[in-house]
This record gives sequence, C-alpha cells and structure tokens, in this order.
Amino acid sequence: MMSGKFCPIPLKQLLKMILKELGNEGTLFGIPEELFFVPGSNRALHTSIFGHPLHSPVGVAAGPHTQMAQNIVAAWLTGARYIELKTIQTLDELEVSKPCIDMQDEGYNCEWSHELKIRESFDEYLNAWIIIHVLNHRFGWGDDSGVVFNMSAGYNLRGIMQENVQWFLDMMNDCGDQLSAKLEEISDIYPEAKEIDIPSLISDNITLSTMHGCPPDEIESIARYLIAERNLHTLVKLNPTLLGPEMLREILSVKLGFKTIVPDEAFAHDLKYDDALRIIRSLQSLAAGNNLQFGLKLTNTLESVNNKNIFGSDVPMMYMSGRALHPISVNLARKLQEEFRGGLLLSFSAGADAFNIAPLISCGFTTVTVCSDLLKPGGYMRLHQYFSELTKGLDKYAAGSIDDYILRSAGMTERKAAAFSNLEAYSEAVLSASAYKREYIRPPDIKSDRELGLFDCIAAPCRDACATRQDIPGYLRHTSHGDFSKAFEVILNTNPFLSVTGMICDHLCQGKCTRVNYDDPLQIREVKRFISCQNEISLKPAADNGMRAAIIGAGPAGLSCAFYLRLAGFSVDVFEARPKAGGMVQYAIPGFRLTHEAVERDIDRISGLGVNIIFNSHIDKQKFSELRRDYPCIFVGPGAQLAAPLRIEGEDASGVIDPLQFLYSARAGTGTGIGKDVIIIGGGNTAMDAARTAHRFVGRDGSVTIVYRRTVNEMPADQGEIREVLKEGITIMELTAPEKIIVRDGMVAGLICSRMELKGIDRSGRPAPVKIEGSDFEIGCDTVIPAIGQMTDIDIASRDELSVGNSPYRTRINGVYTGGDAMRGASTAINAVGDGRKAAEQIIIDAGISLTVKKPELRRDLSYNDLMMKRAVRIHARPPDEPTDEERRTFSLLSRTQDSKAMTEEAGRCLWCDEICSICTTVCPNFANRTYMTAPCSCNLQKAVMTEEGVIAFEEDGVFEIRQPYQILHIANFCNECGNCNTFCPTGGAPFREKPKFWLTTASFNEASEGFLLSVLQGKKNLIYKHKRSFATLTEMADRYIYETDFVSATFDSKTFRLTEVKFLTPCIREAHFQKAAEMAVLLKGAESLLHA
Repeated sequence: MMSGKFCPIPLKQLLKMILKELGNEGTLFGIPEELFFVPGSNRALHTSIFGHPLHSPVGVAAGPHTQMAQNIVAAWLTGARYIELKTIQTLDELEVSKPCIDMQDEGYNCEWSHELKIRESFDEYLNAWIIIHVLNHRFGWGDDSGVVFNMSAGYNLRGIMQENVQWFLDMMNDCGDQLSAKLEEISDIYPEAKEIDIPSLISDNITLSTMHGCPPDEIESIARYLIAERNLHTLVKLNPTLLGPEMLREILSVKLGFKTIVPDEAFAHDLKYDDALRIIRSLQSLAAGNNLQFGLKLTNTLESVNNKNIFGSDVPMMYMSGRALHPISVNLARKLQEEFRGGLLLSFSAGADAFNIAPLISCGFTTVTVCSDLLKPGGYMRLHQYFSELTKGLDKYAAGSIDDYILRSAGMTERKAAAFSNLEAYSEAVLSASAYKREYIRPPDIKSDRELGLFDCIAAPCRDACATRQDIPGYLRHTSHGDFSKAFEVILNTNPFLSVTGMICDHLCQGKCTRVNYDDPLQIREVKRFISCQNEISLKPAADNGMRAAIIGAGPAGLSCAFYLRLAGFSVDVFEARPKAGGMVQYAIPGFRLTHEAVERDIDRISGLGVNIIFNSHIDKQKFSELRRDYPCIFVGPGAQLAAPLRIEGEDASGVIDPLQFLYSARAGTGTGIGKDVIIIGGGNTAMDAARTAHRFVGRDGSVTIVYRRTVNEMPADQGEIREVLKEGITIMELTAPEKIIVRDGMVAGLICSRMELKGIDRSGRPAPVKIEGSDFEIGCDTVIPAIGQMTDIDIASRDELSVGNSPYRTRINGVYTGGDAMRGASTAINAVGDGRKAAEQIIIDAGISLTVKKPELRRDLSYNDLMMKRAVRIHARPPDEPTDEERRTFSLLSRTQDSKAMTEEAGRCLWCDEICSICTTVCPNFANRTYMTAPCSCNLQKAVMTEEGVIAFEEDGVFEIRQPYQILHIANFCNECGNCNTFCPTGGAPFREKPKFWLTTASFNEASEGFLLSVLQGKKNLIYKHKRSFATLTEMADRYIYETDFVSATFDSKTFRLTEVKFLTPCIREAHFQKAAEMAVLLKGAESLLHA
C-alpha cells in the first residue's frame, strides 16, 4: 500500500468507536462535549436554505473537513450545519503531490478534488449522513438534524456526464437500498437506528466547482444541466480573479502587504466580469422557471505562483485561502451585490473565523463556510467560539433571529437594503483591519530542533526557545492567580536579571508561543517586567562550602554565573574593568529601551546576595595567572565590546563613527559627533539601537537610513526592534551593500552602494546576497555608522585555550569556564544570562557540590477537557499603548509597565503547553492523530542472554520510562500525509511519521509495510507490530504478557514487567532485548479505545 492514501473503515466500526468514546469519555475524537452545538440552545441562529431548515448558517467548506465520514460528523456536532461535500470529479485516481496543505498563516494548497474514488466518497457521505441522524437521536435533539449536505462537483460537462458521476448524482438523490443495508449493518449496536426517519435523499443541491480557466460557456452549460436536467438547487463557485488584476493586487499587495504572486495568466484564463454577469442573469432566470434556487459561492481559492519551499518543485501553482483572501472576496461580493441590487443568494467562504462571523452574517450571506481556520490549532473546536461571537452580535442589537440581526445592525426595515448597507460598510472596514494584514517581519514558525519520539512529546515551546530555560508556563500560571511572589521566585530560579530582560530581552519565547497560531503570542516579556516591579523576595545562600570562584567581567554572563555560584555557597569575586557593573546593558542600551534603575535593581539583587564586585580591575595575562593560583574555578565572561571593521575605502574619514562608542556617548549624555544625514550599515540589534538613537539626535530636518545587503526578512535583529525602527519613520534600504565612503576634505560626504539579489544559501543558512553588476549608486550623508558585528577583546589566553570542547562551558584550561559573548561571539543579553547560569551549574557539578533549586509547586488540577477547552478559544492580547511621535524623539522610556489586572489577564491566556500539547490531534481534519491517556510508569528492563552453558539468563538492560499522562498515536487509515500536523508540531518532527502508526482494519494492515494492529482473539487482546517482513506480537493475559517475534518468545509479569520465561526460537540468537515489548505494552493499553471487536 502506498503511504498517503486514505483507507476508510466500515460504518459499523466507525459508529462503534464514536459511541464508545461518547459513552466512556464524553468526547468525540477528543472534542469535549462542552463544545458540542446544542440546537435547542441556539434557536436564534436557526435559518434555512433550499427549503431545508438549518440549525446554524455556519458550515464547512468543500475540502479536507468534508471528505471522510468522521470529519463531517465532527463538523456537524460542533455546529457546522451546511456541509459542502468534498468536490468529486470523474477522474478519481489522481496522484496528489504531498504535502498538499500549508496553513502557517494565509493558507495554500496544491490539490482541489477528492482523494477517494467516487464510490468511496459516496460511501463516506452516506456513513456521515447516517451517523449524524443517529447522534441527533441519541442526544434527543428532535426529529430534524438541521443539516444540509451540499454536493460539489466539477470540472467540465463531459466529466459530469460520465457514468461514475451520474451514478453519484443518482445515489445522492435516492439511496434507499444502500441506506437500508447500512441500517441493518448497525442494528446490533444501535437498534433504534431503524426507527429513525433518515431520508434517502441526501442532497438536492449542488455547487459547481470549475477549474481555473474554465470557459464561460462551459460553466453555463454545466449549471444549466444541473438545474434543468437534474432539478438541483445550484450555486456556481466564482474565482477571486473576477475582481480584476488592478483591484485584486491593490488589496492583496498594497493594502494588506502580502507577498503572494498572482500571475497574469490567472486573470487571462479565468472568467471575465461581464461574462459572469451574463451567466448569472441567465441562470437566475432558468432556476426561477424551475422553482429552484440559484446562487453564487464566493470564492474559490486564488491561483498564485508556488514561491515557497513547502510544495514540490514540480508544482508550478498553489492556491491561496484564509485571511489574505477575505477582503478580496468580501469586496467581490459587494461589487456583485451592487450590480444585482442585493438580490443574489450568496454563500461565503474566504478567511471566515470567529471574529468576523457576525459581520459576515449581517452582510446577508445565506451561509458562511470555513476551512483554513479549522486547519489551525484548535481545529473543529474553534467552531464553538463562532456561535458565542455570533450570539454576542445578535444580543448587541437585541435581535431574536438572523433576519432581525441584519435589520437592526443596519438600522433599516428592508432586509435586502439592510444587508447591502452592512456589506458596503464591512467591505471598506476589512481593507484597513490589521487582522488581514501581513504585519510580521518574518513568518510565524512554531517548529524547533527538539526531536519527536514515540512517547513524551509534551514541552512548552516557549521554554525550549528560552536561553535560560525559564519555567515560563510556571510563572505565567502564578501571575494569572495573582501570586506574584511565587512568579518572582520561579523566574529567579533561572534568571537573576528580571528587570533587564523584562525590558530588552529579544524574547524568542514569544515567537514560539503556541498562540502565534491562534491570535497573538503571549506578552511574556511584559509579564516578566511586571513581576520584576513587585516586592523582592528574600534569598539566602547555602552554607559556605569553602570554595572560591573568580568571575572576569561583570556583564550579564558574569553576574549570572556569580549569582548561582553564591546561592550554592561559593565565595565569589567579580573583576570588572569599568567603574560600573552591567557591561553592555549598563553602557550601550539606549534609555528609551532600558532605564538605569532597572539595571541597578538587578545588580543590587546580585551584590546583595554577597557577590563581591571589584571595579576598575582589568585582567591581563599576569593577573589571570594569579587568579588561577588563588581560585580553583574561574569564569571568563567579558562581552563583545569591539565593533567589527567595515573594511571599505574611506572608513577612516571623519564622520565614520564606531557604533558602540556612539551608543556609549549617547547613554552617558556626552557628545556623539553625528551630523544631520546618517547612514547605519547593518541589520542586527546594535544597528537598530544606533538608528533609533540617531533619529533622536538629527531632528525633524535630518535623516536616518539603514543600509542592509539582504531584506528585512533576513535581518538578525529582534523583530520588535525592526518594527519600532519602521514606526519611527527610519528608512531601511534592502538589498543594498556599501562599496565606498565618499570623502571630501577628510569628511564623509556620501556612500556608494550597490544593489544586491539573493541567490542560494550561504554558510550561515541564510539567503546569499550577490552583487548586481553595474548597479552602483550614491547616497548623500555626513555620517556613517557601520554596525556590522562585534568582537571580544580577550588577551588573557589564546583563543584555542579558551575554546570549549565537548564539555559545555569548560575551556581547555583546567578549572576555567566561559560563556556569553566570550564563548559564542556577540550575542544577546538573555543568551549571556543563560550561559552564566549553566556555567555555574557545571562548576558546581565539577566541584562535587549538590545544588537543589527550589521550584514552587504548581497545582496541576485541570482535566483533559479543561485543557482542551482552553485550546478552543482565541483571545487577542490587549494592544500596548503606542508612543506619540514626540515621545519617539526623546530618550525617555517608551514602553510602560502594565497594571496587575492587565497582566493577570494576559498570563491567563497561557495554554499551559507544559501540561498538554495534542496540537496534532486538532489540526488533522481526519482525526488521524489521537490523544490517549496512560499512567506514568518506570520499569527496569531486562535482556535475555544465552550463557556458555546453554542456559538463558536475565540481565538488567536499562530503564523504560513514561513520564507524561497524555500520549499520541497515529491512525494510518485516516491519513493522507497532507503535512498539516508537521506544520504545527512544535518539534522538529512530523507526527504522521514519528508517532506509533495504527491500522484499523486487517486488510489495510496486511497491505502496509509498517504499523500496529490491535485485535481481540479468543477473548485476549493482541497487539501486532509489523516492520516490512518482520512481526512482533504482544498478548495480554490475566497476570502476564506474552511477547513473540520470529526469533524469541518471552513472558513478562504484567505488574512489574520482569521476565519470567524466555525461549529463543532460532539457534543463531544469543541475546534479546525487550524495549519494543515495553513500548507495545503501553500502546496496547493506550489504544484500547480503537477496539471494535
């Protein structure tokens, strides 16, 4: 069997799994019952279409959520009542490039029709139809399921007329025989099924989905056939290109800022506006004459050039969806409704979400369907918030129905006019709404280097990204509970620089916050800053351990190391060459980012612990030798305080200013020597600080320009600092490299630059800038500040002697350790803080001293349902107050510490990723990834060894451990390898590849090359593992497990997992290990919910 192919399971098996989970867990595919849509509680949302009642106007779009039975059932149960079935076509054995979905931000895909054969698709739709009616009966929600199945078919008339499509249309119109047979099939597990009134007419309506480039006459011919010959209510799906190239590109690229490339041919071969108007009027008339409804589906995806590295290079085009498409499709709807005086029946699908569902419904869209939003973390569970937000919209106007809401929100009495009025207003609003703009510097990306294994994959990605390994969820939780002292203590466990890092940390943690894929990342740095302003907690070092430590450099690395050594009972002396401690954060960070008070607060905390700082003490080679004699352990931690040379002609001219000296002078309030027209060269944090500082000196009649040889996307600076640079009106010249400084009378008079282009990848892994020959040009200026890097100036030993090998933080000199800039080159304050602490831990370990850092206990009292329900809700962060233009011209601190109410609320947005992840289970539309619960356990493994005497002996063989209660398994039958779980998994792996792969039918298992099959034979549970041609079986007995492979048979005690008997089945086997048996024992228990026998 080829991987990436669906293997549907029988109705009976699926229904049994569903009923078992609902009965035992109160969940459906992991979705808590609290998130189920109860129609009786949402009567104001009831509406209708095609003469059929709908319990809500919200649905799921034709796509990944509507191609398998379990998908459709889950969508219905969470409130989607308009089900646009996955598009079918006569060519039903197409090979689809994988991965085929990219939903990191705005959505892209490279497939558009069903991946099952037509008969399999019908079977899935019928199974879903039956299960929906069964569950509606089980929940006692009345006789009407309130659902409409909308067929979707394409892509030309010839295909529509083929036998398999005709058969499909016939079956959807009347499947009485098939329905009866299936009801008989499930009668033993749900006897009442035969008594439920389940219509044999599944659908009497259809959406025509045509290929990009389908001729207008072909579109009309298909629709006329569906209306006149098939008697189907018909919608025609239109492409967003109907808006026209000028307006579409103006919205997408200029107003929204997306970099998507829409080729000219997309407009050339798609339906033209005038043709569309003609077709619409013709089909409206035809439908009316047949007592049918005709309408439009807005919109299809947007054809664009495949310029990403997600899809294969053989895929020339990809198709855009999601938030970037929303304003385009809304404005197309406005244009068409204006043409037809608001008289069009419109179904909308383009970037719908919980926050725009209410205004969309107020615009008169009969139904709104969603896809992209449900492919993001939270998945189907997100629908719950759609209805709460829609209900809020109705409640705001005291509206008792959808129609009432449309009228009241517009302040009008005629529905058609009211809907169009709302649409006009909304179409303008979305063009400037930040929700639809590409405002980030670099695209969000939750991925990391952490490995993904079979078990224990839960870890907070924010913590993984933090150089100090802060227990971020821990202090956020304490903050959310108002326990600020505990939060303070948690932070101090790994970071003594609360105040400094609360203001200037590059907060990589926020870029990896799970909420980047929901709404806004948590304002982690702001919470830390707030906590740093609370009352200090008392700290008491351990008893004096008799050890002395010398620290060279009182910057963040050195003082961090000193802090944790002192806590462990060391006597610590810090030697600092300058008259103040703090290094670069003391002398170079501008006052509008960091205050002296914040720096001193952290230094006082460290010195107050008993750390002795000796100022004006430069360490040379002789002094270093003395330190080595007097101190058994030394930490070398000076910062990178030398600016890298530019090495171009003219760099010695007056007006070329060292960036660090410039920042030192600005911080000290002394003269900086800059002119009025300043060029900053570089793209790092120092360049951003220099540019923003210069901006304050040059005044309104001066200018500051940053020259950078790559694009803003590749700038290594903190994204927040880049945004601040842009907000302050500083120009960034991308793809520009300095060639020569123009010098007149010894003074800077300008800069000659060349244009660059990015080609390939350089050794750093970034796009390589290559000069465009003949592109030189001149920029006028009187000051050049080259901020292209920094270096350390350490002469106490050779570079090789101070380098670290395999042992972290240990140099090649015995007893000498290093970290921060001295070890890694110019870096950030938080890296230095983290290195200092980790070096201290290594020193403590090497000294043979035990250090236990007390961690406050956290109450982990939330259930699985509680945790998952938090992951169903999007909550935007409160936006910070923006400084005025005048404030951006001063050196006063720009950002403000927020109040306790704001910070407790913000901390409460934490999703507690240290307790549960299960993201892959929510982003898979097919439920191919499944959470199971297991008790954490640890057992000492044994191996069986054949002795020289021919006796099998048992020997210890390591420890097998399961540390976490929530684990993930993968159901291969439901997976088409779309790649979506890979996109959102916060590890470096892909769950569909790395997690244990289970097959649900014997037939699919037999055809597979690898995986597990769980079954019951003679009353005993068996787990079979297959890898190519090798098999292993674990059978659970009353008090033991029996494990068998082609080579060995072993019996284990079921409680201790100790071996009781082993047989080698072939003479060549001399030794056997049983890690796989232990893994299978956990999986056998965890996968019990999949059993159907």
